[in-house]
Amino acid sequence: MRAGALGLAGALTALAVAAPAASPGQPAPVVWIQAGHAGPREPGYRAQTGAAGPLGPEIAFTTRVTRATVARLRRAGVAARATPGRVTPLGSAGAVFLSIHHDAPGGRGAVGHAIAGAGENWYHGEGTGTPSPVPYADSAPHRPATTVSPAVERASRRLAVRLAARFGPVAARNGARAGFAGVTSSRSNPRMNRYYGFYRTRARARVILEAGAAGADDAFLRRADLIAATVAGAVLDHLRAEGRLARGG
Repeated sequence: MRAGALGLAGALTALAVAAPAASPGQPAPVVWIQAGHAGPREPGYRAQTGAAGPLGPEIAFTTRVTRATVARLRRAGVAARATPGRVTPLGSAGAVFLSIHHDAPGGRGAVGHAIAGAGENWYHGEGTGTPSPVPYADSAPHRPATTVSPAVERASRRLAVRLAARFGPVAARNGARAGFAGVTSSRSNPRMNRYYGFYRTRARARVILEAGAAGADDAFLRRADLIAATVAGAVLDHLRAEGRLARGG
């Protein structure tokens, strides 16, 4: 692994283990923020390194947004933790799992959420070709999958709606020219709604954010700290609405 990659992994590890102590009598809600494509990557998806964007490789964007989002959530009393592409630890519990990306299937930013009665995507080898609901003959092995229950789907959609409600207007005001598609239909985008990360966690709500399209949305995507503030605000909206965080938190 290159020195730069080691630095990214080290930074994410530090964020993952240094969560704030719980308040007496009321544990802080646990929130997982995934830096999409950051190494180490998930078995079966290692070839998916992300797109180029205004900050260079997509990993530069996702790690920066993840670090800033985690920091903001911690200041609000949330036990926020970062994970790289390989969801760590496997089967992690919590209130929220949110994966950050910007390669935007369909050419626009959007929010996808976990859906019940489905499963993760399979690809050729370590992540190439068209997504399939069943393995190809040459698919690389996957780690054991968790499940998405109807209750998880409902909670995930509530989080997705709250995130889209905050994110869309901010993107429009700050240089996102491709437009924002909002919450994807539960059956419309398998790359998002069957995202493997949803099957490596036991969080109550599981969503993926495609922040925008590289090129058309570069002016917005350069504003990683603004994007982090928007994401953190939406997560806090969700935690308060779900009774997981005091209104003053």
